[in-house]
Amino acid sequence: MSPSPERSNGNDDGEDDSAAAANLPEDQVFELLTRVPLDDLAACRAVSTRWRRITYEPAFAPLHCRRAASVSGYFVQSMVRNRYVADFVSMHATPPSPSPPTPAISLDFLPSPHVRLEAVAARRGLACCVAADTLRRPCYYVCKPATRQWRALPNPRVRFRTAATAMAAARPSASGGGAAVEFKIVRLSIVPALRDRLRCEVFDSRRFAWRRAADVTLCPESLDPSAPAVRAHGAAHWLRWPDRDTRAQDVFALDLRSEAWRLIPLPREVEKRDDPWARKQISAVEGSLCLLVTTTEAAAAMGEEVLEVWEMAGYAEGRWEKKMTVNLKSMYEQEGNAIILQHLHSPDVAFLDTFCRVMWYDFSRGKMAEVEVKKHICVREVFKFESDLIPCEFGKARHPPPARTPSNSKEVQKGGDYCMF
Repeated sequence: MSPSPERSNGNDDGEDDSAAAANLPEDQVFELLTRVPLDDLAACRAVSTRWRRITYEPAFAPLHCRRAASVSGYFVQSMVRNRYVADFVSMHATPPSPSPPTPAISLDFLPSPHVRLEAVAARRGLACCVAADTLRRPCYYVCKPATRQWRALPNPRVRFRTAATAMAAARPSASGGGAAVEFKIVRLSIVPALRDRLRCEVFDSRRFAWRRAADVTLCPESLDPSAPAVRAHGAAHWLRWPDRDTRAQDVFALDLRSEAWRLIPLPREVEKRDDPWARKQISAVEGSLCLLVTTTEAAAAMGEEVLEVWEMAGYAEGRWEKKMTVNLKSMYEQEGNAIILQHLHSPDVAFLDTFCRVMWYDFSRGKMAEVEVKKHICVREVFKFESDLIPCEFGKARHPPPARTPSNSKEVQKGGDYCMF
């Protein structure tokens, strides 16, 4: 983090620049940040808490999407007639782009007509997909939906059933179109012979190959295979099923850079509560891991549901703090009892789905936006997705093939940081 103005001694030009930037009026900082490319936005958020707060204001995202030529929204995935369908939804208009116009963001450009979205590198615009046609061998792809680019990947051990998949990407190694992007995919799979651990495989774009990593000594059935990874604090997170004996739950955290993992207990207040109907899920809000607990205990006398939001206040020690409690009565009265909370879009806005539609709902002001999704009667998975509109290269080659000779591996940035902010 940059030094505060009081601590700057004026002897270093970098410190002077930081102090000057910190003293800019807030409206000027807002105007400046809305023009920052998506790849640089994370670095700007690390400058100060004020800059970070500004980039998460409700008015920031739609303006940034227009000015920085980026998209922000969700991929929602469902099963329709035994086939996976994934559609992109956003409450922001698609930014204008040079000719030819940018087509709607989708996965219909992939060579297989039936693909399943496995994981996304949310702020780099990359996605990992698998051809799900049961008549042939599965095929893995990496793609950038915003630019309709894709590349086939070598397959991992697909004979083992997937338990969880996570993806992360570093910023391109060069500026401009065609820049090489580094990415990493971690796949956990269930091996029938291994009942006390998960098999771990890692794909690294610098080697463009899978490698076997250390097994994860967890019960293979403790992860929900339909739950996408939640990225926060540089790691991927999954909420595990309750223990069969103790009924206790925890969060499985996997650092995609070091490949180390740990278990994070839930708040004691949540664990000791005797409410078998409480619904728990995790989400990333403004870069922090959050636990969402929907329960009727606090309003049992009135038969109403409340939502508790717990934020990870100390990630190293696994310390949670309750941020807010929201009574959901008015939301159900306005939108019906069939709505399902999928994600916390911001501290005050929830992303919900119901029969053939999704919506963004502000707990204090009501519904903000709604998108009809006719194919999605019941949404199975939701992936937060952000992307710029700049073409890139996937490791050793680019798809479609460029006119020039593809860059070799020496052009790829060494020691890239896969951490996401």
